[in-house]
Amino acid sequence: MVELYPGFFAMLRLAKNLHDSALRDKISYSFRTLTLDEDFYCELACEAISIIFEKFFPAYNEDLATDVYVFCDPIIDKFCQLCWQYEQRRHLTEDKNPYRQRIEAVIHSGFCLSGYSYNFDWKLSVNDRGRRRLLFFYGPEFCSLEELPEGLLEIRNGFLELNLALETALNELTKKKAKGAA
Repeated sequence: MVELYPGFFAMLRLAKNLHDSALRDKISYSFRTLTLDEDFYCELACEAISIIFEKFFPAYNEDLATDVYVFCDPIIDKFCQLCWQYEQRRHLTEDKNPYRQRIEAVIHSGFCLSGYSYNFDWKLSVNDRGRRRLLFFYGPEFCSLEELPEGLLEIRNGFLELNLALETALNELTKKKAKGAA
């Protein structure tokens, strides 16, 4: 009897989720010819981490002695822009915007990994310096790197879903304003 690698089904799930998403064309062609084993899973996870969001920057924070992944993407920028428009039109503060609260819940859920020695943050506010981004910090004892792509996919899908919801809400506000002016 052949023993299967314990992460075999997790690897297949990740490969299927990447294939089902709009990211399948970004996966390198070389992955179609590799053997399904533990080494392949690590390679697939690392490649998935680097392609889920358009811009990916690995870095090292010497002050905290942690590695950092920085994720940026036009869908994050669009979310921030739509939130700003929604807040302006509804006269809301950022902390009262239900869409910001929902994306925070999605980010917490996506980064809820089984390991330890990691942390995360996000910069999605007009008041934050620099580009809108997600930050993932991990130390030398972090051992759940293969779980990160699934969490990132969940977060990416959350941004896409909330962008559509915000666009719908903004369109409805425009229609109500037009009816009120008529």
